Amino acid sequence: MDPEEIKGAVDELTTAVETRFSEYDSGLKRFKKDLEGEFAAQKERIETLEAIGDRPRANTEHSYSRDDNEHKGVFIDWVRHPADDRCKSRLAEAQHELSKKDVSIGSLPGGGYGLPKEISSQIEHRVRQLNPFRGLVDVVQCSSNDFNYLVSLGDGTSGWSSETGTRSATNAPNLRNIAPTFGELYALPTATNWSLEDLFFDVQQWLVDDISADWAAAEATAIISGDGSNKPTGVLAINPVSTADTASPMRAAGVIQYVPLTSPTSPVSLTIDSLITLVHTVAERYTMERDRVAFVMHRLSVAALRRLKASTAGSYMWTEAQEGTPATLLGFPVFTCDGMPVIANDAFSVLFGNWRRAYLLADRSGMAITLDPYSTPGKTRFYARRRVGGRIKNNDALKALRISDT
Repeated sequence: MDPEEIKGAVDELTTAVETRFSEYDSGLKRFKKDLEGEFAAQKERIETLEAIGDRPRANTEHSYSRDDNEHKGVFIDWVRHPADDRCKSRLAEAQHELSKKDVSIGSLPGGGYGLPKEISSQIEHRVRQLNPFRGLVDVVQCSSNDFNYLVSLGDGTSGWSSETGTRSATNAPNLRNIAPTFGELYALPTATNWSLEDLFFDVQQWLVDDISADWAAAEATAIISGDGSNKPTGVLAINPVSTADTASPMRAAGVIQYVPLTSPTSPVSLTIDSLITLVHTVAERYTMERDRVAFVMHRLSVAALRRLKASTAGSYMWTEAQEGTPATLLGFPVFTCDGMPVIANDAFSVLFGNWRRAYLLADRSGMAITLDPYSTPGKTRFYARRRVGGRIKNNDALKALRISDT
């Protein structure tokens, strides 16, 4: 091959290599550009999701299924136009479709419609916020009023043995059958028809706020003093007695023990010593579960307790509430309930113990609502209801303080 041919071949090879590198560089740049574009798109999507997460209502909406959101939409239309037969028909059809898909929308005693999942969940959440007992007692779900619960009385025995020693039979704990008493818990909020027709009126939030406030107050009072007639049986439905946990015969199943306090002043008042005695009357196996151990009293009793000191010149025993945590007394949280007796002669003004072990609250699944746009011209009444039951399940886990002047 002569030099000219060699030079031509080299030039051809050089041109081919440069072309290939140019194509590769161009492809690399396109790949880099595409990658940067994809990265920017993903970043924008993440920022959008974070923005949605920062809006509580939008996040709630996003967490429910399409069927749930459609059900809520036709429900709100019906609430705004309760006399419109087309709205009723669409709501009935939506609930029928949900029932065919095995979606639980609650039982419907006495007619009416089940509350949409999103609204009922918000009511549940708000009731838990307003009623301290929802976070203290044992809350269970049940499907009928024939609900029974077995509780161990904690009187079983155990034993010791060597590696090859004999083992004698131990006593099994006795079981107590608890049957909560049930009732229908209801609320009757009322709104003007003009407000319902106003698109700027947030019907959903109004229902959540009104219903949950009424239910929370009624539940808390029933857990304390409910008489068991179409409502839960309360802790103080039967007056506490002084009989100790280990006494024979045992206290009746629904009766707790009280710790007596003879008030050194008139009118009667609390003392730190009495509260210390009350705390240590509860067995250690109950107070070790500190997440459900608490004082409960009336807010006026709290006002008196906040003035108590460890000694005449000592520091206050009360610790103020911090963000996310309740106030404490003697190291235990304090919750208020207007259903509690105020400080008075022979009143059981303070309750203390392990509420999860002591009390059972049973929810019948489902909330229902009926609208009445006819009884009062220009106004619509909302009859919202659910079934709730409750009863003491372990009367050793909770104690009362009884104050007297003799």
